[in-house]
Amino acid sequence: MASVAVDPQPSVVTRVINLPLVSSTYDLMSSAYLSTKDQYPYLKSVCEMAEKGVKTITSVAMTSALPIIQKLEPQIAVANIYACKGLDRIEERLPILNQPSTQVSLGQKC
Repeated sequence: MASVAVDPQPSVVTRVINLPLVSSTYDLMSSAYLSTKDQYPYLKSVCEMAEKGVKTITSVAMTSALPIIQKLEPQIAVANIYACKGLDRIEERLPILNQPSTQVSLGQKC
């Protein structure tokens, strides 16, 4: 009997990152950040040092956490399923999440 490959459910993190509102807002902020760095050389050097520090810390943290993550993989998979179900409900209730930030209008309250 032939086995059927089942695609694993995407992680909730991947789903959130791919929401049009989130990804377009990230793109806008990233562009503003890069533009600011290009305009101000002193700020650029400070930002680059901070970026290097964050990359180093992240690398060390991932290396240290990897054994724990591997051990907890089954629990993480279950948590991901519940988080995805919750995200499904949020997306139903907040259709704004499926619009790019350029199309979102935040009304002013007086």
